[in-house]
Amino acid sequence: MFGLTKKITPSSLISCSMTVKGKIESDSEIYIDGIVEGDINCKTLIIGINGNIKSPLIQAEKIVVHGVIDGNINAVSVYLGPTARINGNITHKDISIENGAFVSGEIKQKR
Repeated sequence: MFGLTKKITPSSLISCSMTVKGKIESDSEIYIDGIVEGDINCKTLIIGINGNIKSPLIQAEKIVVHGVIDGNINAVSVYLGPTARINGNITHKDISIENGAFVSGEIKQKR
């Protein structure tokens, strides 16, 4: 369902050759395959295999992770693909974790 075989047409794209420092906010979808250092707040966040995020807080309705996150996640729906690497806490309403994904931190369900 959340695999990389689906054609991705995000509203915003941070490619593997980009580094962004600072807060990012969007009302729509963001695809990150580069490096981001700073808070992220958006509707949908997709982190590609090359994506690397260092952020105190990432907030979104839906987060799909195939890359690396060093920071905390707060989302309604979280999907961690087999290449996902998370160093931080995850707060979610529902979560899917593929075999091979790594999480170092607490995983808490919203009530």
